[in-house]
Amino acid sequence: MEARRDLNKNLFQIIDLTISDRVAGIFITLRAGSRMPVVVGVAESRRVRVQIVKDLPQFMGLGPYKAGTTALLPVYTALRLVEIGAAKIDESSLLKPQEVAGLKFVEEREQLPAKLPDDFYARLRATVAQLKKDGDSKTLSALIGAARDLLIRRVEKLARLIAASPELIDDEEFQGRLAPEERALALALHGEVKALLGEILSP
Repeated sequence: MEARRDLNKNLFQIIDLTISDRVAGIFITLRAGSRMPVVVGVAESRRVRVQIVKDLPQFMGLGPYKAGTTALLPVYTALRLVEIGAAKIDESSLLKPQEVAGLKFVEEREQLPAKLPDDFYARLRATVAQLKKDGDSKTLSALIGAARDLLIRRVEKLARLIAASPELIDDEEFQGRLAPEERALALALHGEVKALLGEILSP
């Protein structure tokens, strides 16, 4: 009974923290003194497959779930369940450092951003959380290193292309190469670059 109360308490915390994540994610700071509203929580709607470790009652319109089953859950909900030990990320949703390194190799050969799976960032975040929970510091370090190199290259490329060719923001082929989170970032960068140039170059 005590374990059940603790689990229910943790589930209420999941609900509160998930709502807080969504509210906190409404704004992203792009340069000093400027806060521009953008949709930065696209990955929240992405789902990852988890293995349920403990019986879970219905919560947030999800469940109930029996221990030993698998479920597709919104990434932030999955992360909270992993955090409290009620679930673990399924093998099919985990990314390996070698996969991310391979994407970096492709990125280096492309002038435009290489196409990533739409759920890439959700799976990356889920994998980092699971590796931390498992205490696998070696794999975690390799994954973070490969992911950082890949993301730095993509963000640099994105900023350079939008600054040089602002019309790309309306190009379907260009947008199709971006993950949902990157489309939000591209739109924000476009607005910031346009505003900055207007301030500097206006007669």
